[in-house]
Amino acid sequence: MDSSLTIRAAFQMAASFLRKHEVDSSNFEAEWMLRRLLGVDRTRFFMIWNNPIGSNEYEQLIKWLERRVQNEPLQYIFGDQMFFGREFKVTPAVLIPRPETELLVETVIEEAKGIWGELPLHVVDIGTGSGCIAITLALECPHWHVTAIDLSPQALEVAHFNARKHSVDSRVHFKQGEYLLPLIQSAASLDILVSNPPYIPSEVVPTLEKQVSQYEPHLALDGGADGLQPYRILTNQIEQLPERPQLIAFEIGSDQGTEVAEMVRRVAKDVLVKPDFAGHDRIVIGRMPK
Repeated sequence: MDSSLTIRAAFQMAASFLRKHEVDSSNFEAEWMLRRLLGVDRTRFFMIWNNPIGSNEYEQLIKWLERRVQNEPLQYIFGDQMFFGREFKVTPAVLIPRPETELLVETVIEEAKGIWGELPLHVVDIGTGSGCIAITLALECPHWHVTAIDLSPQALEVAHFNARKHSVDSRVHFKQGEYLLPLIQSAASLDILVSNPPYIPSEVVPTLEKQVSQYEPHLALDGGADGLQPYRILTNQIEQLPERPQLIAFEIGSDQGTEVAEMVRRVAKDVLVKPDFAGHDRIVIGRMPK
């Protein structure tokens, strides 16, 4: 491959290479790679379309292409992902944040303001991964303190980095442990429990897109035989807390609304299932008014 290409020719080469290796959205991904390398927005990208690409940028493009055709997600190649308009570091130790999880954050904020207004609250995020939920809640609600729990020490390292990056490390505290056990052991109280736990049935995980099944952590994907085991554990553990949270919000799979809502009814009085923008069940909310 010739490194004396224009940006346009490099784009065409990259898109063709991705297409040949059956990468979906090859044009979009080729443009994304080049814009990332060049540090330009889409308008500027086409303005410099006929400029030559630098040798360093070209060499990096080739490396990225070689990784991408091995099914590695672009977010891991770049090392970050946008969530709620902010950049978060991601590594293969954490699930890549999805747009639908932004709905979980929006729901928690909306529900909490309806119950408490602007009062200071203690929020707990279970299975924090990159920390995107916990950190976003801390940023959007500066009067909240957040505890973020994860079983994986590698995930917690990423979450710690993101908390420092967004200057909320004084209000987001991290604990390693399984689900709510760290809080049960310390007899801590909380106002809000939020979680996007693993909810994919074990036998389905290997059939997911290769960029998911081969690269994203199965700890963050595999929800047991029926995909519901994390919700059983969480609702059982809620009963062991000194005081139940007044608001519970779980992200769920699109066919899990009825079953998860039934579990949450054991620990909350007012339970509803909220759909995502495609009309699929996505959030289960439980309220426990004092």
